[in-house]
Amino acid sequence: MRNIKKYYLKHSFYSFLIISLLINLIAPLTAKADKKDDFLEMPLTQLVNVEVQSASRFKQKSSEAPSSVEVLTAEDIRSFNWRTLSDALNAIRGLHVRTDRNYTYLGVRGFGPVGEYNSRILIMINGRRMNDALFDQSFLGEDFLLDMNIIDRIEYIPGSGSSVYGGNALLGVINVITKKGKDINALRLTGEVGSLDTYRGRLTYGKEWDNGVSLLLNASQYRSQGNSQLFFEEFREFNNGIAQNMDRERSDRLFGQLSYKGFTISTGYVDRSKRVPTASFGGIFNDRPFTMVDRQAFVDLDYNTSINKDLTLQARGFHHWYDYHSIEAYLNSNDGISFYRAVNKDATSARWWGGEVKLIGTHFKDHKWITGIDFQYDQRQHMVNYDFIPEFFSYNNSNNGGLRIGGYLQDEYRITNNLALNAGFRVDHHHLIKNIQINPRVGLIWNIKPTLTGKLLYSSAFRAPNIYERDYVLLDSNVRNPNNREELIKSYEAIAEWYPIDGMRFLGTLFFNDLNKLLIEKTDQFTNADDSDFNKFMNAGHARSIGFELQGERRWDNGRLFKLSWTYNHTETRDDFSNSPWSKAINSPQNLIKAHYAEPIFNNRFRLGFEEIFVDSRRTLAGESAPAYHIFNINLAMTKPIYGFEAHLGLYNVLDSHPKMVGGPEHVQDVLRMDGRTVRFRLEKSF
Repeated sequence: MRNIKKYYLKHSFYSFLIISLLINLIAPLTAKADKKDDFLEMPLTQLVNVEVQSASRFKQKSSEAPSSVEVLTAEDIRSFNWRTLSDALNAIRGLHVRTDRNYTYLGVRGFGPVGEYNSRILIMINGRRMNDALFDQSFLGEDFLLDMNIIDRIEYIPGSGSSVYGGNALLGVINVITKKGKDINALRLTGEVGSLDTYRGRLTYGKEWDNGVSLLLNASQYRSQGNSQLFFEEFREFNNGIAQNMDRERSDRLFGQLSYKGFTISTGYVDRSKRVPTASFGGIFNDRPFTMVDRQAFVDLDYNTSINKDLTLQARGFHHWYDYHSIEAYLNSNDGISFYRAVNKDATSARWWGGEVKLIGTHFKDHKWITGIDFQYDQRQHMVNYDFIPEFFSYNNSNNGGLRIGGYLQDEYRITNNLALNAGFRVDHHHLIKNIQINPRVGLIWNIKPTLTGKLLYSSAFRAPNIYERDYVLLDSNVRNPNNREELIKSYEAIAEWYPIDGMRFLGTLFFNDLNKLLIEKTDQFTNADDSDFNKFMNAGHARSIGFELQGERRWDNGRLFKLSWTYNHTETRDDFSNSPWSKAINSPQNLIKAHYAEPIFNNRFRLGFEEIFVDSRRTLAGESAPAYHIFNINLAMTKPIYGFEAHLGLYNVLDSHPKMVGGPEHVQDVLRMDGRTVRFRLEKSF
């Protein structure tokens, strides 16, 4: 602990020195910035005790929700110029982001195992689950379906959420809520340029007409050449360890939303490709074809209506699809002596559709209840893997499908004026597991006094195996495992929220997560592995995490913001293969410290945003330690257009550190070195 404090103080000194100097320079410019801006006309108490809808599936104050909810607003996104969803999530207490120069992964309260695809946290857009039907993965980077400019807010609900949302909500729920047409009310053209030959163009149109019709359209293209040369010590004997022009990335996005009265139809599409410089999965180093492509799309139709003053009906239907493929060259051999270059294609295709009906009622005194049923039919879950150079050879070709269905009941019972009980349960059937899942949630919420709230929470959740864990094989059919089962978690949390004055919030949490039957792959690292189970995903993992979170937040009515959080956890894991004792979890930072400060300047026409993130050291797969790192970002944003123009300048990783991320089982590298300082400039014109 002493070393952590020494490291943090040493590396933070320069950041806070920069902040102090800048604040002193801009202080004279902020003298006139105490008037309310138009976008912050709400009372100050609402800036910290915000209304949320994801914790219970109906709207309530965050202080009344059965969770320690965290909300990022559109103004936060603008103040700190987060480029992707992963940037925004990395700013939230308890969350840490890991990237491997291909995909982005999320760790939650110290639990962030490598080799999985964000399948233990549920990502939603406007309340609709976005985890795909093959890997159950959620995308966070340029592969996410939305541009940041059309996000109204992000709600993070920590803790297990299966009692409300079913599978995948093991560690929490993230609901990304889009803006409406009236929030844009213009045609906006955006151009962006940055380091590493990075460019983005975007067109956004939003409008709400007098008859109530609301329209939002967004289209964008992103291109980045990335680092032209990346050095990897592990491949020094190949091209001197330099991956040449292997860091390129592109994405294309479309989003549309049309609302009229109680109906809303939404559709989205993203096409993203990334060259992979790390030679993962046994690829030939610096071989140009190694590219991964992900394409997603969805159509969603919602209907909301009030049947009477005490009963609301919400119904939804959806259709999603997801396609993925990668092209990779590797060295193959027929005799184990002579090798030749083979080119392999790995591909998946998924189609799924479903619906939901729910009722929200207040018929009974002191009760607010919600009940509903939702289902998802996995129409296609197709995986193939084959060589096509020098000749065709198939390793895998599997097809699956089936039904997921769940029903839930939740009740918020006001026992007294200052004491509430939030309780409920959900029953789920999933075609990939045999057992019916029943998951309860109980939350006792005590308004000790108007400015102080205490919460005691218990919940459980499950995650079914995905098709990759169930059915992915390479030649050996014995690897298929129809007998793997669901993962389980029990979560306990105590929360205190204090609102001493308007616009100020203090939060403290104690949490304990107990995870069992985790699916882990039985590889050669387990010396007791028998041949019949080799490479199977089996329910042999266990994890437990205990810790606390402390956060203070102050928001002023002129847009000034200060927020500081500290998350501490002790996370251990063990497996049934080696009968090993409990040990520190892989990729688990014991401390996360995050600071955010935004200051309006020039009569609130601009805003300076400072972001500092400290991530503690993490254990690697080789048993080594990826060193702690510290990121400091500065953003200058226009908050009032000048002749219809708005400009944003972001400086990321100002002190030019190069964080080392933990490598996954698919990597030769134990740690992967990330980029240093980058710059991004954006100019936007409204018509």
